[in-house]
Amino acid sequence: MINRLPLCARLMGATALTLVAATAHGQSNEGFSLRLNGADIASDTALSTIARRADVALADADIQVVVDGLGVVPRLDLEVIGDAAPYTTGDVVTLQSALNYPAYINRAEMRVIDLAAVGGPRTVAVAPITPNGQVSLTLPAGEDFAIVHRVYDAQGRFDETFPLSLTTPDDRTLSADAEDGSDATAERNIPVHGGAVTVRGQGVVPGGRVTAFGGPVTPDRDGGFILQRILPAGAHDIDIAVNGSGQRVNLTRRVVVPASEWFYTGTADVTFGVRTGDDVDGTETYQTGRVAGYVDGRTQTGVAVTASIDTGEGPLEDIFRDLDEKDPRSVLLRVDPDDLYPTYGDDSTSVDNTPTSGKIYLRVARDDDFVLWGDFTSTLTGNALVRNERTLYGLQGHVATNTRTTAGIPRAAADLYAAQPDKLPQRDVFRGTDGSVYFLEKQDIGGGSETISIQVRDPGTDRVIETVTLAAGRDYDINYIQGIVTLRQPLQNSISPGVVIAAPGEASNVNLVVQYEYTPTATDLDGFSYGGRVEGWATDQLRVGVSGIVEQTGIADQTLAGVDVLYQLGETSFIRGDVAQSEGLGFGTTFSANGGLIFDETAATDGNGTATKIEAQIAFADIGLQTEGAFSAYAEQRSEGFSNLDNTVSATTGDEDLWGFAIAGKPNDVLSYRAYLDSYENAAGDVDRTAGAELGYQISDPLLLEFGLESTDRDDATETGQRTDAAVRLTYAFSDAFEASVFGQETLDVDGLDRNDRYGIGADYRFTENWRISGEVSDGNLGTGGSIRLSNEDDVGNQTYFGYTLEPGRTLAGVTLNGTDRGRFVAGGTRKIGADVTAFGENTYDVFGAYNSLASSYGLTYQPTDTLQYSAAMTVATVQDDDENDFERQAVSFGLSYDTEQFTSAGRVEYRTEEGLVSGNELNTDTLLISLDARYKIDETQRIVGSLDLARTQTDASAILDGEYTDAVLGYAFRPIDNEQLNILARYRYLEDLYGQRVDDADEDGPRQRSQVVSVDAIYDLNERWSIGGKVGYRASETAATEASAFTQNDAWLAVGGVTYHMLDRWDIAAEVRNLTAVQAETSDTGVLATVYRHVGDHLKIGGGYNFGQFSDDLTDLVQDDQGLFINLVAKY
Repeated sequence: MINRLPLCARLMGATALTLVAATAHGQSNEGFSLRLNGADIASDTALSTIARRADVALADADIQVVVDGLGVVPRLDLEVIGDAAPYTTGDVVTLQSALNYPAYINRAEMRVIDLAAVGGPRTVAVAPITPNGQVSLTLPAGEDFAIVHRVYDAQGRFDETFPLSLTTPDDRTLSADAEDGSDATAERNIPVHGGAVTVRGQGVVPGGRVTAFGGPVTPDRDGGFILQRILPAGAHDIDIAVNGSGQRVNLTRRVVVPASEWFYTGTADVTFGVRTGDDVDGTETYQTGRVAGYVDGRTQTGVAVTASIDTGEGPLEDIFRDLDEKDPRSVLLRVDPDDLYPTYGDDSTSVDNTPTSGKIYLRVARDDDFVLWGDFTSTLTGNALVRNERTLYGLQGHVATNTRTTAGIPRAAADLYAAQPDKLPQRDVFRGTDGSVYFLEKQDIGGGSETISIQVRDPGTDRVIETVTLAAGRDYDINYIQGIVTLRQPLQNSISPGVVIAAPGEASNVNLVVQYEYTPTATDLDGFSYGGRVEGWATDQLRVGVSGIVEQTGIADQTLAGVDVLYQLGETSFIRGDVAQSEGLGFGTTFSANGGLIFDETAATDGNGTATKIEAQIAFADIGLQTEGAFSAYAEQRSEGFSNLDNTVSATTGDEDLWGFAIAGKPNDVLSYRAYLDSYENAAGDVDRTAGAELGYQISDPLLLEFGLESTDRDDATETGQRTDAAVRLTYAFSDAFEASVFGQETLDVDGLDRNDRYGIGADYRFTENWRISGEVSDGNLGTGGSIRLSNEDDVGNQTYFGYTLEPGRTLAGVTLNGTDRGRFVAGGTRKIGADVTAFGENTYDVFGAYNSLASSYGLTYQPTDTLQYSAAMTVATVQDDDENDFERQAVSFGLSYDTEQFTSAGRVEYRTEEGLVSGNELNTDTLLISLDARYKIDETQRIVGSLDLARTQTDASAILDGEYTDAVLGYAFRPIDNEQLNILARYRYLEDLYGQRVDDADEDGPRQRSQVVSVDAIYDLNERWSIGGKVGYRASETAATEASAFTQNDAWLAVGGVTYHMLDRWDIAAEVRNLTAVQAETSDTGVLATVYRHVGDHLKIGGGYNFGQFSDDLTDLVQDDQGLFINLVAKY
């Protein structure tokens, strides 16, 4: 009996169960006490008194222990305790572990990463830590520290966080005393199956101490606390202690986490009938049905299943035929009125964890393995030449072995996907502007479809030197409607890491790469997308992989396949080779040098080609050398016709060959060196080759002397020749806050190229804890250059920056310099104004001769209370060059949210206008978008909800559709909780669709309509047997088949009255009288519907009936063919 009690409690809806047992005494009530939600069910009086005392003690501190179920997401995070950054070598830093699944962890550690280490980021220290504990460590030698929190399970699988910088403040405003529920997981490999047990409490006296799950819990200022842990399936004893003035509680609560838990609901409705009517020739038989359902749960063996299906109603022979096809209802909802009531008065909310563009969703998973049908992101990695980053609808699967390498990686894994895309991919590349705001070429893009990264590229060869993928919310924010990306930190234009100052156009480019999905306005998207990858580790160091992609979407018809081999020598040491072949036309790329004001398009290449890439990097420490340093080399060959996400090889260049190497080291504390060579050649005869060497000598602690020598050999359509430059830089660190440098560079030998002489000074000064100014000014034979940046960043997230850059010899893609380049100005920041207001602003002003551009972005968030928040944003951009560009762009948005127990509302207004001349083409668009949702709880029995979606667009139809759309809904529900005798549902909907929405990807405008539908349903129980009900509805509708067609009026009234008799326990008899009046047709039809149903068990009912009228109770059903006999079967779970 004892083992059954937890199940019984769950079946009875218990939230808390107390069981106290003593010596058994036969069948009497002596020796045990059973309390359900604090109430005695069967008890020994003495033991019941003990349990009640425990309940009273917990109630005094208002403490609850709740099992929340099996769907909780694991969280892993870390915090720096004490002083804010920056931390440097020799400093002691205290770190806090934070995770909600310690029961699954075998060991944990904090890894200190030197982001500036020679050869790339490198782990320089590892400190063991107890999960949810603290550790203090002294930072070793290094320059730019970050911390990664990594945890391992018993099988060696690990989860780890994003790196947390120790050189910049943590602006997440986390509490050092309490768990914040934040999650910074960057990589998750540990399977966590179980339930979340939450201990929460209120009313702990000031100074009171709380202990739960074996550790201390710090209450907040109001005496409240909350702590959550994910526990494996089974019984667990939860110890809770509260010690404070007048509060002494020390108890154990036993909770049971089920090994298997399911939530499911479903219905199947099948109707067989014979019908006649004015719109039917004689009689005809029909068989219709609909199947809909949802299931989410986990088996005892750890298999998780999440699935949904909705076939829609239709002929039986059709409803299961096209389950794999995209569901047109997402489009048709903008054509036909919604059949559902906005509210059913039960305060229910919906969460869609089955994202799908079709009729079904299925995900079956166990540990890391899964198969999925629905919406997914096809992220293929492993081969640098074969990558894919698209959001698709279709089939996706992943399988991996349970055996792992010593690094915790599966010995073998496979990823596959197949999809029929309903959107096109777009890839926008932006050169950094020293600012934060970038305009995408498209608007109204797919939500969550973006992949954003920063790439460093060689300017001459376009070789990708480094790629860093950004995270939404942490590194950037995006407005999907207006197509605006806002970075959390400004992005610089280029970098020249060496001692020798690069000539104009020779510094490495810093690009923001944004790939996303959008719905085109006039393109048929029939096609498919396939892809997959299989990889295996032959040893702990050797991996072999095969990848492939097939794109047949829109204009694309490309196959891209490749193989790769990786030999991992150490943490940063490896040798890898990638080979790939592409066939057919891929997707093009757009490029903007001014943040998205003007774009240049690189068309896709249609042809066949191959590419081979070999890379190697050897860290000296990984091969036993007792010195800091690394050697790297690469060789890449791309044939004409090859194309992938990063490169397109056209006939302009022909075959391309790239190779190079670099070696860098620091043999001791005073000496450093670097040597490098990069070579590029193509079939067109172009040559770009650079070789150099650098030497650094730390003369004293504050004084650094650096020498550099570089040779450039170039032969292309713009210049041919050779140049050798020598440079020297002297840097003096006056303190940790101030350093200055002087530099000089001379061209020693030149033939055919411009000289690159330059002399200048630079400085970097942190004149307060948060303010910093840096700059450089120089002059040379190519002109004057300089930069200055003033910035402020504090530990609560405030940021201010101002910058000016003048690059001698600068070029701007798509713009010809006419006049003198006056440089680029950037000013912006984010500011918390008190506790309620956060403001953001940025201005970028570029004066490139006659080309002038100004982009201004401002945002404001005001939260006067915990329940109310306002937001506003504005963007203004202008471009003038007295030639092909003279336009202005404006975008504004306003938002409001209000959330209380009685009233909740959220709304947003967006407006964008563009007008003028862009690259010689006229541009004139105006877009207004409004979205509003509200819910009002009149009392415990009544609810009102409303929503509004409005769009007004006047465009050239190149980016978004041109037209008008309004959808307004108001709903009311009367649902008493103590007496269900009367229930009322009502709704009103106004729909105006003048876009002529395309259906099934047809490349033509569809029907337009204006309609209003209002209806009221009520049911009243006269007694246990008899119920009466009624419905009144009105439809006012205008429709037009095409844009040129005239609107036709079609109004109607519907009245329904009915009575239901619940005969015995299993029979229902009902009769309805219906009247349909068509206003314009001046007709009025009356019909009677009679039905009899028999309940078979708890999940099935079978019935039949006869409709004496020719119409249904659906105001959107315009065909009069419903008269006749029918049999109906309904199954529900």
